[in-house]
Parts: sequence; C-alpha cells; structure tokens
Amino acid sequence: MRKKEIQSALEQSMNQRVHLVSGETFTGLCEIDHPSDSLSISTNKGMLTVPFWTIKRFVHSRT
Repeated sequence: MRKKEIQSALEQSMNQRVHLVSGETFTGLCEIDHPSDSLSISTNKGMLTVPFWTIKRFVHSRT
C-alpha cells in the first residue's frame, strides 16, 4: 500500500486489522513510523513493526 492510503485508513480508526502480502493478519493499535516507512502494530501478543510495502490491505476491527 502507499503511504497516503495507510494514513487515510488510520485517520478512520487507529485499531486496525492488517493483512500482509504474506497472508498473515494482525489486529491491534497501529502507529506510523515515518522515518523508517513502517507501521508499528501493538497486538495483545506484543509490538510488531512491518514495512509499508508488506501491507496488502486494512479491514476495520470491530473489537
């Protein structure tokens, strides 16, 4: 995904379900790390940081 698409999705809700191109899905509180062009996802199992290019899409989490 492009950075603008990611920013737009996060403006709607910081709590997101993130689908990666690898097929993995993570749900949690998301925060953009601009200097490294990555997204930090705080899940119930810890913190995960993924590069923007690995993000396939966002689906709003209802939890």
